[in-house]
Amino acid sequence: MPIKPENKARYPANWKQIRADILKRAGDCCERCKVPNKARITRGTGEDADSYMDADANVYCANTGEWFGQTHMSNFECNGKWINVVLTIAHLDHTPENCHPDNLRAYCQRCHLTHDAAHHAETARATRHARKAIGDLFMEAPHATPA
Repeated sequence: MPIKPENKARYPANWKQIRADILKRAGDCCERCKVPNKARITRGTGEDADSYMDADANVYCANTGEWFGQTHMSNFECNGKWINVVLTIAHLDHTPENCHPDNLRAYCQRCHLTHDAAHHAETARATRHARKAIGDLFMEAPHATPA
């Protein structure tokens, strides 16, 4: 996932080298689902959800990378959309300053988003709450009615 401009300062100057080292450690594959970097795949839907198919008709578990076998495209339920996998580096503790190798994983987009889902939900909840609080702060106080 691209680094947001407002977060660039949180990453070390040698981030590109750190990223390269993590990708090398992972064998240039997602450390969760094992999909290779730059592979062209299609994701399963319906009964084939949580799986993906590569260009050679090999089908894999999207959660573990387990090989399910080969099948014809017509037997694989998907939306027909092919994507190019781009591996990203996930911070397990969601802290960009913590670039220790034990805190970093090479993940495809799907696995990175899955890992970050709870964190994203909490951040969104906190943002919504903060917006409400700011709105409350500047609201006019109700006027007391005389008895």
